[in-house]
Amino acid sequence: MEKDLTHSEIWARIIDVIDHWVEQRGMLLTQYADLANIKTFSAENALHGAAVQGFCQSMVDYLSLIHFEVFEQVSQNQIFPRAQYQQAIMELMRGIQISTDALLDFNDKYLALDDLDTLTEDLSALGEEMAQRFELEDQVIALLQDSRKEEGQLMV
Repeated sequence: MEKDLTHSEIWARIIDVIDHWVEQRGMLLTQYADLANIKTFSAENALHGAAVQGFCQSMVDYLSLIHFEVFEQVSQNQIFPRAQYQQAIMELMRGIQISTDALLDFNDKYLALDDLDTLTEDLSALGEEMAQRFELEDQVIALLQDSRKEEGQLMV
């Protein structure tokens, strides 16, 4: 069915995926900020545990969205008219994969909520990792937008 899509339909789908991506990122950042505002974590506090688990689930969902929706769309469709775009996107995807591993390590560590002693420090490190990742993701979005603009100019 994918092959039956017109070029315009492919771009419309990609734009929808990007919009959803950015929306999900905002929701993840809100959850992160809520956690980061907690000064002292306690494994006995059910609200702390629920907040950590909710954040971890949202983070895993976000990572899945990027890898299984965004990158799948980018790799399945020939949307980059020039090889330099293809090379750049592959490099960015490698960098994003490295950050994915770091985010999943955080998730794995906090699946068990029996030790929240290092959560504050780990959240700080996670925030830095997320900031670097979002910079890479923004570069992917910019490449997609540039490619679409360039492609539109080539079609005229």
